[in-house]
Order: sequence, then structure tokens, then C-alpha cells
Amino acid sequence: MSERALQVCLQTGAYLRPHFEHLLARGVSDAHGTRMPLTLLWVDLDETQEGNDTHGREAMDVALGALVEEFAATLDGRGPIGRVEGDAFAASLYGVTADMGVRLAERVRRRFADRRFASEAGDFQGSVSVGVAMLRPHEPYGNLLDAAEAACIQAKQAGRGRVVAR
Repeated sequence: MSERALQVCLQTGAYLRPHFEHLLARGVSDAHGTRMPLTLLWVDLDETQEGNDTHGREAMDVALGALVEEFAATLDGRGPIGRVEGDAFAASLYGVTADMGVRLAERVRRRFADRRFASEAGDFQGSVSVGVAMLRPHEPYGNLLDAAEAACIQAKQAGRGRVVAR
């Protein structure tokens, strides 16, 4: 198996968390050194367990793959995407301000909400909650990751299918 295969989620094509965190740590270091903005998006598929129960794991796996496709298409190469949890993905966006990050997050949210998926139980649509956090001076990458995840949790608590920035 190639080194790249060990770094990438075969189901979605996103980087696995250890490699993504390595890339994020390097991006944070570069951003601190150059004083360029770096924004992190944390995107979480809403109600995954309910979807698994109703539509089946295979249908939800297709939805997760589609989420990464929409995420990648929206970001258009602006930064790496990692699978940070089972149904959550993050992107490290070097040179992207918080305002631009929120606009990109809204685009991902809208594009994914427009997708339809098929299952034996019938067609369904999904939604995502997104947390956005811009790197603060001297902030370590772990704190940035935690801040984006916390913002995503706030989006879920506010009713899901939303974008929240710290």
C-alpha cells in the first residue's frame, strides 16, 4: 500500500485526521510566520445516526462522499480537507479571512442541501452544520481545531443546517 493510501480516507478521498493535523500544524506555523490569515472550517453532517437508521449505512456513506465532493468543489483547491471524525470534515484555508470562510461555509451548506440521495426507504436530503474559526495571533493549531468544532456544535444547537463563526 502506498504512503498516500495510508493518509487518505478511501471512502471519501479526504485526508485522515493524523495527516490533516500535520498539514494544519504546518499551515498554522506558516500563517504565524507570514502574518497571513488562516481559517478553519469544520463541517458536520447533521443527524447521521437517524439517517443510518432510516436510510441505511450505504446511503449515508454515499451522502458523506457527496459532502466531500461539494466541499472540495466549493473550496476549489484553497486548502486540504480532512476527515476529523466519522461524519465531520475540516478544511484549512491559508490566506482566507474569517468573512471569506463564512461565505465559503454558506456555499457548502447550500450546495449540499440541494443534493438528493436515494435509498430503499425513499429519497432524502441532508444538511450540514459548519463551524468557522480564524487563527488568532500565537494560537496553536489544536486550539484552532477546537474552536472550529465548538462553533459547529453551536450551529447544531441553534437548529442544524447553519454556519456559526467564533
